[in-house]
This record gives sequence, C-alpha cells and structure tokens, in this order.
Amino acid sequence: MQSKPVVLIYDINNKLVDDVAHELGSSGLLTTINTYNEGNAVEALQQYDRGFGLLTNKLSCVITGWNNHKKPRDQFLYRLRDMENKSPLRNATPVILITEDHRPDLKQRALDAGVVAYLHPDTFKQSLLSLMVELIEKDNATELNQRAKLQFAREQFANESEEE
Repeated sequence: MQSKPVVLIYDINNKLVDDVAHELGSSGLLTTINTYNEGNAVEALQQYDRGFGLLTNKLSCVITGWNNHKKPRDQFLYRLRDMENKSPLRNATPVILITEDHRPDLKQRALDAGVVAYLHPDTFKQSLLSLMVELIEKDNATELNQRAKLQFAREQFANESEEE
C-alpha cells in the first residue's frame, strides 16, 4: 500500500491552518501536518528531510502565508529556501501561499521564490484541492509557478491600464 502525500501547513492564524487541513484531509487523498508556529514548522521540515538535509525532503507541498509581524526577508518561505539552497542535491519544495496580504511587491517576491499559487483565505477552498491534485499527480510545480507569474503579470497590466 502506497502512503498518502504529506502536506505541511503552517500559519500563525490557527483557524486558517485548521480550515486548510479540513479541506485537504476530508478528501482522503492527503495527509496534513498542522503547525501553528514557525519552530514547529521547521521541526516538521527537518523530520521529513532525507540524507541529513542533503536530498530533497519527502513533503509534497508546504502551505503557508505571510507573517505580518516579520519583515519580508524573515518570512518562513525564505527560511525554507535557505535550507534547501544549502545542498545542490535538493529541489525546491512546492509552496502555496494563502494570505490576505496581496501587496504586489510581496506577491512578486513570492512568485520569484517559486511559489506555485497565491490564494486568498476567503476563496482558497474553490481551488486548493484541484491545485494539490495537479501539483502532486503531474509533479509540475515549475509549470504552476509560471502560470501564477503570468496571471500576476496580466493583473499588473490590467491595473496599469485602469490607472491611465
């Protein structure tokens, strides 16, 4: 019997973590690890490391958000990427951001860091499960990131056109 893909969920908003876990867990397709603080999230990442952190970890995805109490460079996303960049044998773990903060500069930084989707907490339920299935079954994090970047560029172009 093959084990279910594992998804790490971390956010300081406990209700959001629980909502995401319920949405994914009720499908029966995924196993979730719910973490409510960064220390526990990092510990969970380390538990799923392979080859003493030299190889790509066994997590299928990390779902997180922006922590409004931290500077952009201190966010969990960048801590994860720093851990991954320490070894040339590691691939980037797919990350989905669910956040209310849709500042264009933050969204651009997230997409540049390889985020596969940037979702809003009020509407994530409409697309999260299908996104996860596509991510895991097709193993196409890079393609999803490119699609998200293209969508963002379209939004930016539309906003600039409206302002003129």
